[in-house]
Amino acid sequence: MSFFDDDDFDEPTYVAHEGESRRASSRRPGLGGLTGGGAPPDAQTARVRQIVALGAIVFILILLTVAVNSCVKSGRKSALQDYSRDVTAVLQESRSEVADPLFDVLSSGEEANALQSRLSSIREVASDEADRVQGFSPPGDDRGKAAQHDLELAMNLRAEALRVIAQEISRALADASTSQEALDAIAGQMQALLASDVILLSRTKPLIDEALRDADVSGAEVQAPRVLTDFSWLDADGLGAKLGSGGGGGGSSSSGEVRDRSGETPSSPGLHGTSITGVTMGGTQLSAGASTAVPGRKVEVQVNNGGESDESQIEVGATFAISGGQSVSTKRVIATLAQGQTATVPLTLPAAVRSGVEGELTITVGGVPGESNMDNNKQTFQVTVGG
Repeated sequence: MSFFDDDDFDEPTYVAHEGESRRASSRRPGLGGLTGGGAPPDAQTARVRQIVALGAIVFILILLTVAVNSCVKSGRKSALQDYSRDVTAVLQESRSEVADPLFDVLSSGEEANALQSRLSSIREVASDEADRVQGFSPPGDDRGKAAQHDLELAMNLRAEALRVIAQEISRALADASTSQEALDAIAGQMQALLASDVILLSRTKPLIDEALRDADVSGAEVQAPRVLTDFSWLDADGLGAKLGSGGGGGGSSSSGEVRDRSGETPSSPGLHGTSITGVTMGGTQLSAGASTAVPGRKVEVQVNNGGESDESQIEVGATFAISGGQSVSTKRVIATLAQGQTATVPLTLPAAVRSGVEGELTITVGGVPGESNMDNNKQTFQVTVGG
């Protein structure tokens, strides 16, 4: 029997089986081939797939960035508009609820206690406005912070000005020994009101408006009305002449010389002329040539139209020359005065005419067109102002 015919020797068969098994194993797909068989992609294909995937990720990130930026810009614009509206609202309120009432009260001619009470109410409004602006949230960059800082400064100046004016008004209307210091203090606070206007118009408004323009927002610019428009309040002497020069009826009050229109051509023929028929001060009837003690600054003048036609725009004035001091004046206009009728014109002398002051009161009625006799258009009285 040949060695190779031995039935028990099967090693070659075993070796062949093992080789075949190994080749089969090398072709069997691993876990990553569950989606299908086949050879893995070559290096170039894999690199293309990676680039495509990376590009998709970058594109998605760009879209997200654009969307986020759009939301941020939209939110910033909305915040700027809201802030501008809030600033405009408080500044308009400061004009209508603080400044206008302030000067109306100071020109009302009321007594010191009444003035102080009304001024204290206005001061509370100004203080509330100053507190309110501190809660504003300025959006944007450093311009917003600067605008907010200047806004708070301006509103604090106004609140403090109202506090001092309300505090000093009684002394300003008292006797001459204490009034000048108080008038100086009030005039100083009028300067503070002017400064608040300057700050708002030169700093707060331009900064906010610039931020709005940069954000492409239109129609939302800050409105900042001035609170001080009559600069005569800035001077202590002018303040003393204006303080308490108001009153009611008979047209608006002002100061200066009475206008004489007697040289103008009348609109109708016949006799034209007016006259003073009576003057009271503090409720006391005044008599020419006699010194009269009076209790206050309120003057009433009776003016009669003795002509043959109705007259209009008749100026009536009172000038008080303080002994050893200045002269102050106030006047009103009678809009119309019918033929033969008498009008009572109320006047309140400025605050310089106070308790203890002596002086000469001159009442003048301006001539009407065609008036030839002016003898009854002026009267002078010596008075002493009491408490």
